[in-house]
Amino acid sequence: GVISLRQLIIAAPAALVADLMDPEPVSVTVGSDQETCAQLMSRYSLLALPVVDVNNRLVGIITIDDVVDVLQEEATEDIQRLGGAEPLQRPYLDTSVLGIARKRVGWLLLLFLTESLTGSVLRFFETELQAVVALSFFIPLLIGTGGNAGSQTTSTIIRALAVGDVRKRDALAAFWHELRVGIMLALVMGTIAYGRALLWGTTPDLALAVAVSILAIVVWANSLGALLPLGAAALKIDPTVVSGPAMSTLVDATGLFIYFTVARLIIGL
Repeated sequence: GVISLRQLIIAAPAALVADLMDPEPVSVTVGSDQETCAQLMSRYSLLALPVVDVNNRLVGIITIDDVVDVLQEEATEDIQRLGGAEPLQRPYLDTSVLGIARKRVGWLLLLFLTESLTGSVLRFFETELQAVVALSFFIPLLIGTGGNAGSQTTSTIIRALAVGDVRKRDALAAFWHELRVGIMLALVMGTIAYGRALLWGTTPDLALAVAVSILAIVVWANSLGALLPLGAAALKIDPTVVSGPAMSTLVDATGLFIYFTVARLIIGL
């Protein structure tokens, strides 16, 4: 068991240690992940965390000072991955220009290739664009809104996973939560988009196509923004890897497909 020095000092002289101690203290093994240790200390407000071996014998402790360093390191890695780059192993100014470029080029090339999907979608719907040039006016609005909605969801879910607000068993509840949020946001954005399209002098059919597209894209982006980090966590992959630029790129391509499909159905192209 474990007992604090404060408890010993203020306890009655005749009190038994067995009555004062915690018989089942929170502990970790020597093979525990450092981020898990930090989360335990944060959750239970511990100043020190015992480390035990396979036989449950004490082999050391982790102090709050160690945890602060771990949390700072993990937060730095998460922020860098959110931006679409591999984490730096050394301080920024101590890392060479070539070293920083190497950390970034892999993701840039991958995003470059995936971004080509957007061009493929535009090429696929080239006939529709030629028939109604005004469709192109709303492309930045649609893909920008979808990317922003997805990024909001992704960052919220990733943070909830990091601090333990959402666990693997909560995946369905979290997804249902974000789906409803997406529907509410989509109704608001769709209504505004309809009015904005009419103010630009477009036909009611095109304005309706824009509004319905915004509604579908925002719901889709919110759903995808929840599914990607939750799925990554279930597969024991760092959720930050599938967020940020990767999320926006995927929403761009799928959002355009949704837009032109809706326009084809409503306008009759």
